[in-house]
Amino acid sequence: VLVDTPYTPEATQEVLEWIETQLGERDIIAINTGFHNDNLGGNNYLIGQGIPVYGSELTVELLEKRGEEMRALTLSWLKDPQNQRYYQAHQALVYVAPTHLFDLNKGLQLEFGDEIVQVYYPGPTHSPDNVVVYFPSRKILFGTCMIIGWDQVGNTSDADLEAWPVSVRNLARFDFDVLIPGHGDRLDPELLDHTIELLASYQK
Repeated sequence: VLVDTPYTPEATQEVLEWIETQLGERDIIAINTGFHNDNLGGNNYLIGQGIPVYGSELTVELLEKRGEEMRALTLSWLKDPQNQRYYQAHQALVYVAPTHLFDLNKGLQLEFGDEIVQVYYPGPTHSPDNVVVYFPSRKILFGTCMIIGWDQVGNTSDADLEAWPVSVRNLARFDFDVLIPGHGDRLDPELLDHTIELLASYQK
């Protein structure tokens, strides 16, 4: 189960090649946790490989409505000449929606033998459609971009700053030992409180 993709199809291809090298040939499915380009920038490659890509109906709607605004914002961050390679990659990036849709408020449960994977929407956060992905047997929660793994809030262009901390508190229902943020190196459960504290400071 690939939770989100790298920003580009080329980087996504590298990840899949690494998986095959490390783990052997595997059946792969992917889950887009939101409409931002760091959630689904590699969809074009995945779908070209026949890999099912799951995402919410709202993610598809937002990608269609706000995709080009997101591209323009990303390009504005990459204007420095040293970022030319990344600027060109994002300028040429084709946004491709997920192929297997689910209702955001109902979430999604997938089963692979004895393994269960749960997709849950806690409410608006970093973006209106951000979901988390939970692996109960492994006690791993992919908090995605609603969980902040560094010491700054980051991009808030699509955020609901009032609802975000409330939605993060809803994740306390899960029993997890590892919490994976969208960005940053920390993987500890205390990232829930860390995110809420950062958001409280950001709004003052």
